[in-house]
Amino acid sequence: MPELDEDVSGGGSGAGSGSGSSSGSHREADSAHDDTLAIRLAGEAVLLLGQRALYWPARARLVIADLHLGKSHVFRQAGIAVPRGATQADLDRLTQLVHDTGARELWVVGDVLHGPMSQAGWREDWEAWRQAHAALDVAVLAGNHDRALEGAALGMRQLGEAYVDGPFVFRHLPQPDPQGRHVIAGHVHPKTRLPGVPRDWPAFWLRPGITVLPAFSAFTGGYAVSVEDSHVLVACVEGSVVTLRR
Repeated sequence: MPELDEDVSGGGSGAGSGSGSSSGSHREADSAHDDTLAIRLAGEAVLLLGQRALYWPARARLVIADLHLGKSHVFRQAGIAVPRGATQADLDRLTQLVHDTGARELWVVGDVLHGPMSQAGWREDWEAWRQAHAALDVAVLAGNHDRALEGAALGMRQLGEAYVDGPFVFRHLPQPDPQGRHVIAGHVHPKTRLPGVPRDWPAFWLRPGITVLPAFSAFTGGYAVSVEDSHVLVACVEGSVVTLRR
């Protein structure tokens, strides 16, 4: 199980969530709200950030999942009304996270893209962002939406489908590691609800041996995950983190 640091979580935050759907379980939210939650995964200190990212201080590495560059453009071309500027808004949040953490690396655990490169109205936004952060080492683990990433010249190192670093395996799909390393993944877009709040929030889903990150893109759906007593959900609520327990 992940170890939650008491000085950040307000004590008692490490209690697991109840069984059943995350949207229907009886839960209590910890009273301490902050934009950062310090925990230990596989003995390593990491930070869960309310802006839907994980930070590993030992590597100065910011880790996000499911950026889905271009999703809003694809939807608009299909005649679906979506707000303009969604890609830029996500990149602005990413800029703030890089600044606040002092990260030297950005790793994306899958689904950088959404749709074919031919529908790349978002590309100017990304290239401008990449130029503004030229010193940042950006690497990606391929996701199921990333077929067009090969040879796309987006200024990202491609690490394949899985990459081992220290006690962790970084990958897109949240599958257990046969060697027992802790998996950091995305893909699921986990979400949950807070008591008395009639909407869903993106969440970190912490399970024994696997941490599933929330989708970084604000323009994504979510999946109300089924959790067990050994799991912890950490909701991202307007930039704050709220740890849920029974």
